[in-house]
Formats: sequence, C-alpha cells, structure tokens
Amino acid sequence: MTPSELNPLNRLSKRDLSILEHVARYRISTGEVLHRLFFDGSRANAVTKVTSRLCEIHYLRRYPLHHPRTYFTLGPDGARRFGLPLSRTRPLGPQSLPIEYGVLSCATRGRRLHPRLTTRELLEICPGLPVSLRDQACCLDETTRPPRLELIRVDLGGRPDHVARKCHSDIRSRSDIDSVQSLLAQGRFQLIVVTGTTAKAASIGEALDKHDWPARFEIHMVVVPDLLPLIAGISDS
Repeated sequence: MTPSELNPLNRLSKRDLSILEHVARYRISTGEVLHRLFFDGSRANAVTKVTSRLCEIHYLRRYPLHHPRTYFTLGPDGARRFGLPLSRTRPLGPQSLPIEYGVLSCATRGRRLHPRLTTRELLEICPGLPVSLRDQACCLDETTRPPRLELIRVDLGGRPDHVARKCHSDIRSRSDIDSVQSLLAQGRFQLIVVTGTTAKAASIGEALDKHDWPARFEIHMVVVPDLLPLIAGISDS
C-alpha cells in the first residue's frame, strides 16, 4: 500500500481506478477523452475536480498539450500501483507526444473503443515478436470476429512518400514472424495511419498505392485535426 492510500481521504473510487487503468494503458489521456469515457451525463468541471484531486495525491500528473489544453500521465503513486517505471510520469518529448496523442485519439474517438494492447497482450497475439518491435502501438479491432490486430503509424509531418516508406518498413520488418504471417493469412492484421488532414491522408494513400502489400492486408487512414499543432516544427522528412 502506498503512502497516499494510507490516508483515508485519498482512497480511490471505482471510477478513479478506471481512470488510472485507462491512463496506464494509453500512456496519456486528456480531459475530453476522460469526460467521454467516464463522466457520461456530467459537466466538464466534474472531470476537472476528479483529475485535480488525483494530481494532488500523486496518482496523475498534468502537462501542457497545446494552449490551453493539457494532458495527463500517471503520477508516481499511479506508476507504482501498476508496477510501471517512474519514467512514465515524465512529460513526453516533441515526437513521443504527438505519437501517443495520435494513438489515443485513434483508439477512443470512434463509436467503439479500440483498446490499446499492453506488451503482454500483444505477445499473446504475436508470440515471437522481437523486443525491437514491441514498443510501436497496437490496438485491437473488436468489431470483427475474430478481432483484428491494428498496427498504428502516426504521421509526424513528413512527406507522403516518406510516411509510406515507413509504413512499408513496418510491415516488412514483421512479415517473417510466424504469428504475424498467420494473422495476415486470416486477414486479421491491418495498418492504421493517423494524420492531421484529409488532404494529407489522400496524399499518403496515393504514396501507399505505389508499394506492394501482402494479400488480404488492409490500410486505413484516420484523420485527427488536433494532431497538427503538436507536429508543427517537427522535422520528419
């Protein structure tokens, strides 16, 4: 039990725990996402009250996203609760922030949540996946039976052909893994490309068409306009 939990004023409610589990899974979250997922029928200030309390007792930390918005990571007690390193409590860097925000938005904005997989969950689906390939975010599309694995590639502002080459490398680097080959053969492995505008999505789509892809493999574009202020100034050509 952490020092915070010893104080009866700091005991966590069921909703508190759900919020912390969500942030642990997605690595970051925002007030808007938390409102949609955990505060149905409540006003936005209800989210502010809960997150402020969780920050005060060190279960969450708040950092600037882009003015005036903020994002949350786990705080020190939150990280300890889930056995995660304290590095997960620090502010994200200029490339990791748009990547994690793009993954969060892609997974939570649709009519149905696409849960982001933990490393353990990913290895249950893709045993034999090398350590070097375990950190790129994957989600699960549970709208199909059986579910499909979604590999997420976030556009950081590079040219469309550059993004397409990265996508092709994503698949090529996994194509010799037996578990991935099995998913591909079943049509249960797909790539999601997250970008900031419909025009950029169309350009990336044209660049992707110039590459060869496995049979039954699908690529989907997701447009997240909020990504644009996060990638301004990033050099990713």
